[in-house]
Amino acid sequence: MRLTLFLCCILFSCVSQSIERMYGVVSTGYSDTEFSQRAEESFGYKILLGHQFHPKWYVETGYYKIADVGNEQDMDTDFFKADGLYLGALGKASSPEGELFYRVGVARIDVAAFEPLNPEGGCKVGGAVNIAPGTALCRFDKGIFAGILGIGFDLAIAEKLFVRLDGDYIRGGSGLDTGLISLGLRYNFN
Repeated sequence: MRLTLFLCCILFSCVSQSIERMYGVVSTGYSDTEFSQRAEESFGYKILLGHQFHPKWYVETGYYKIADVGNEQDMDTDFFKADGLYLGALGKASSPEGELFYRVGVARIDVAAFEPLNPEGGCKVGGAVNIAPGTALCRFDKGIFAGILGIGFDLAIAEKLFVRLDGDYIRGGSGLDTGLISLGLRYNFN
């Protein structure tokens, strides 16, 4: 009984120490995305959760919405959507004003879009779908692994609240190439 109580105390103290160094980020911004034959500029956002595991390092995970243009149900020819999950490490340099950081990570990005048939009448990515009699487009829905490099600054505005300005470069398979600039808030849970 005493051993069980002792193990529970150790477990709960480890969990509470982990939460002390956790933070959340919500940010929004502008993205410029290229994939296959498409190039889109769009509104994007990120929702992230991070943990400081070393005085100069964070691990971070979250959701990236890179692009959302048009409507698939309406068979809009400009439909393009890219979003995915991310896992990365952040190195940081602290000062009284805030933290300068760089990001290295990986993501699984889902890209779905319509694009015109190529000059030969085929599709580079995906398959042809008829949207009207005599009119066809290529439709693709593809999951891509991508690398992420980023840099940013968290400006301290209160004890637990920061304004985050950051930029990310995302590059993945099938020609996925994205630049994302965002501004948001970071809140430390401790």
